[in-house]
Amino acid sequence: MPLTTPTTNFPEQAGAAKAAVRALNKRGGINGHPVQIDVCDSKNDQAAGEACAQKAVNGKYLAVVSAFSTAGGINAILEKAGIPSIGASGIAGDGSDLTSKISFVYQPASTYYEAVCAPLLKDTAKISKMGVVNYDIAAAARLGVLAGLGGKSAGVGTQEIKVPVTTSDYAPVAARITDAGAQGVTMGLAEPSSIGLIQAGGDKLSYCHAAGTISDANLVKLGPAAKNFYAVGAFPLLNQSAKYPELTRLQSELDADFAAGDSDAAKNLRHSTSTIGGWLAVQIVEQVGKKVTGDLTAKSLLAQLNQTKGLDLQLVPPLDFTKPNPVPGLTRLFNNTLLGQRWDPAKKTFLATGRSYDGQKILTAGAK
Repeated sequence: MPLTTPTTNFPEQAGAAKAAVRALNKRGGINGHPVQIDVCDSKNDQAAGEACAQKAVNGKYLAVVSAFSTAGGINAILEKAGIPSIGASGIAGDGSDLTSKISFVYQPASTYYEAVCAPLLKDTAKISKMGVVNYDIAAAARLGVLAGLGGKSAGVGTQEIKVPVTTSDYAPVAARITDAGAQGVTMGLAEPSSIGLIQAGGDKLSYCHAAGTISDANLVKLGPAAKNFYAVGAFPLLNQSAKYPELTRLQSELDADFAAGDSDAAKNLRHSTSTIGGWLAVQIVEQVGKKVTGDLTAKSLLAQLNQTKGLDLQLVPPLDFTKPNPVPGLTRLFNNTLLGQRWDPAKKTFLATGRSYDGQKILTAGAK
């Protein structure tokens, strides 16, 4: 995972995985064997990511967890060696996170969010027309299609606006959205661009993005302009432990790891998307690994993963790794459930909307 880039870093995800391994070893490891975790900085760079993958091959690692790379290249190396990748981000530029036979993805927000934003904003902000702002690059072409399918499924009109990656003034973009009669907008933009659009549109519009794209700190800085900001997440919020008791265990394991000296487990770094995602990957290794008979190796773990169904992690619906996703290009995405979130400027945190969505069903309905 990236740790030292100028913009995209996930120390909290590394912290969650390390905390989970510490707790796992305290419970006796996997079938009596302690587990070692090494964190490799992929730098969101293809060469660095491939070097991390090769390190896993050379070291005969059991699995790679929480891989993140928009460039790709990691899975081809792991696949050749038969090393499973568990809990990848799903955004590899070569599409391999969602297609490689060694990949097990359960975080669907980055894949489905543009399709889910239309029904989410209709249900919560009561919009009837939505702007769709994406970069004018080939890699973003699918996002507009997803937003259109989501809009059709929800009965929400959509209008896509493509902008250059170098755009710095979003006032004309916000004006086009409101002039077209749209009340909301979904954004396939990086954090700085998303912030620019929210600043330009102010509280006249409702906004929707994938959870974790804009940090809580930056949402606080946006003040009233962000009062209508919604996010599509894959996991419950960390403040929902009353409904999801497993979050209490997660937090206690992070607290213990921080007390032991791991600054990556600090409370101020924790985020529902990256923290829970990293922690769940280790739970999968533990639960599936304990069912392996004989030597526990990457290949035996991969074989057991491919036989696993009804895997109940509590924080996502039960996972069935025996049934590939029927949507072309998404065969290794095993969770289709998304959860709505709303930013509360007064409380300076996200709150659950109480609504869930099935991304696969939304795409199917929109394609009819």
